Amino acid sequence: MKSRFFLTLALAAALLLAACGGSGGGSAAGGRVDSRGHVTLDFWYALSSDSGKAVEELVRRFNASQADVTVVPTYQGDYTTAMAKIYSSIAGGSLPNVVQVGGAPLLGSSDVLVPMSDFIQADTSFDAGQILPAFLDYNKADGTLWSMPFNNSLPVMYYNKDLFGAAGLDTEAPPQDVDALLAAAQKLTLDPNHTGTPSQWGLNFRDDGQWYLSSLFLENGAKIISADQTQVLYNSPQAVAMLQLWGDWATRYKVMPVNQHSEAQSDFLAGKLGMFVGSSALVTGMESGVSFKLGTAMFPMVGTLRRVPVGGGSLAIFKNKDARLTQAAWQFVKFMVSRDSQVYLATQTGYIPVYTDALDWPEIASLVQGDPARKAAIQELQYAVAIPEFSALGESDLALRQAIQAVELGASTPQQALDAAVKSVNQSIQRLKK
Repeated sequence: MKSRFFLTLALAAALLLAACGGSGGGSAAGGRVDSRGHVTLDFWYALSSDSGKAVEELVRRFNASQADVTVVPTYQGDYTTAMAKIYSSIAGGSLPNVVQVGGAPLLGSSDVLVPMSDFIQADTSFDAGQILPAFLDYNKADGTLWSMPFNNSLPVMYYNKDLFGAAGLDTEAPPQDVDALLAAAQKLTLDPNHTGTPSQWGLNFRDDGQWYLSSLFLENGAKIISADQTQVLYNSPQAVAMLQLWGDWATRYKVMPVNQHSEAQSDFLAGKLGMFVGSSALVTGMESGVSFKLGTAMFPMVGTLRRVPVGGGSLAIFKNKDARLTQAAWQFVKFMVSRDSQVYLATQTGYIPVYTDALDWPEIASLVQGDPARKAAIQELQYAVAIPEFSALGESDLALRQAIQAVELGASTPQQALDAAVKSVNQSIQRLKK
């Protein structure tokens, strides 16, 4: 799950454009209905490579499944680029009918979306109760379900079984908690010439570190934000202890390189890193990119509690004066989140099904049996939670990454770093509420 700080920046840009003459009311929803009543929908998506191909195949299947609606998919760049284009269109351009993007619930405040709850309440054929609550919560803002879960992921740990074996570790028993994680990382960190710069590191995290730090916060009983979403709360003793632990991995125990998270994935693929924490969405690329035996494990527990926050993207429907277009958009969204579509997406990518009974699906059981690297993410479904989509979420992500960097570099204590993050983000929350 990459940074979402662009959401706040994009929103600010949209508001600026609105002040200069553009507005949400000036934007026009796309799509058309021809003289025969055939509907054509514009669909923007933000996945590339194999994931993008999977989205395109699902669109092709939808178009082939019926004769009344044709969906035209258009790749709009990554989440950052796609969201910037959406906000630009809100300020005066032409919006699509449906969008797939990260941070979609925050678009609700722009008054351009039809809440998914409106469609669900009117459609008795769709049972939202079958979707895991964490995935629904991930798509809510201010209590409203604005978007539909589609391509979702969870943080997992990838590990090099060859390096585990060489270090005398059980290749089939990866660490399950942070204590065992440290013990394994110490055995995996090698500095044979005592240079202070190991030739092999034990542990590292991908550069979206706020996601993994938030996991540790939640597992240690810390809260991210207050119930009324007016202030973030992660400078509590429980949160500070987790940033202290993170800093200790880098500076006290020296099992993780300082401030080198952008290189973590490439180091792991090169066989220079024993354990790498990243998104479950990376699994297919990992499998094709490694030259060693790859293992995966659930995100490590703090004590006996495991809680993993949901990441990934969602589907949202834009308002349209023609009800035929919005209803066709809903039929398309239903198809994209159907069991068959979720199975296909899971088999082709590292994204995971969003349904409560997915663990019992024969197709998923067969996927895990044939590809054990998928097991960790599927197992984590029962521990999935959602971090609320609050107004300053993007700035919060950035502030937490800055706190991590400050602690790793020794520029701040964990308490100082989190106090600064909380102060900055709470000021942003208050500013955005005005």
